[in-house]
Amino acid sequence: MSCNCGCGGSSSGKKWNAEPKFSELKRGDRVEIVGYGEGDARYKSKLLSMGLVRGVALEVLQVAPLGDPIEVSVLSYRLSLRRKEGDVLELKRIK
Repeated sequence: MSCNCGCGGSSSGKKWNAEPKFSELKRGDRVEIVGYGEGDARYKSKLLSMGLVRGVALEVLQVAPLGDPIEVSVLSYRLSLRRKEGDVLELKRIK
């Protein structure tokens, strides 16, 4: 039986998550940082010092040919992050 939420999935108890992971982003995607997931506290501190704080918008400018790293526009500069490193960010899509 399929659910009626528009996701095209089934209602078999599997929760559908529309919020992207950093590693799933494509060129042109715009997201907002809503928090941080589990990970190394020192690395999170490094990201915070670069301005990647809650409420900041990111726009994907480029994805490397082999998919790693991903270049994003954040605040007034460009930043390249490896997929695995960026997955510590909790994101939500913005338009």
